[in-house]
Amino acid sequence: RWWWGAAEGSPGEVEAREGGREVAVVLLGPAGPARAAARLRELGAGPGGVSPVVGSLAEVGAARRLAGTALLTCEPGSREIVRLDERLPAALLVSRPELSTRLLAEVFGPLLTLVPAERSLLVETLETWLECGGSVGRAAARLGCHRNTVFNRLRRLERLTARSLSRPRELVDLVLALDVLRLSSAPQRPGGGG
Repeated sequence: RWWWGAAEGSPGEVEAREGGREVAVVLLGPAGPARAAARLRELGAGPGGVSPVVGSLAEVGAARRLAGTALLTCEPGSREIVRLDERLPAALLVSRPELSTRLLAEVFGPLLTLVPAERSLLVETLETWLECGGSVGRAAARLGCHRNTVFNRLRRLERLTARSLSRPRELVDLVLALDVLRLSSAPQRPGGGG
């Protein structure tokens, strides 16, 4: 489903079905796109993408494309409603699949050759560490392991990827590769292998 904003009590709506997708154009009034996305989440309307607000009918086509791009940033099988402005890095990745595939292979190549359980453990550790703001102690508590275990896993990930979590540009590479991995519904191997 592609949504261009929606809000309870909006002054007007246009809804259409397009290729099995529901499309809505809504006059937001004072609610704004964040409230529209929240309302759609409450309704369980996902998955869905919400574009930024546009100022004229001439911009509706662009808003439709941007909402579609936002939708592509939803994880496979998810029911989430996302605003494009909350997912700009991931939107860039889904907009250029050939570069995303290359980024994944270049950054995570050696990691992707590990057995799935081992790869999953390292990816989960990285995700958790990032969600915990780079705190090893909080990541360890959330993962149910000792902080040294988290340190060891992160160091192993750094060795495999030849990137340091303490260097901002290299951390950006890792985060973007993680987004590509998260958004991919295909087996996680370079070159499309299983």
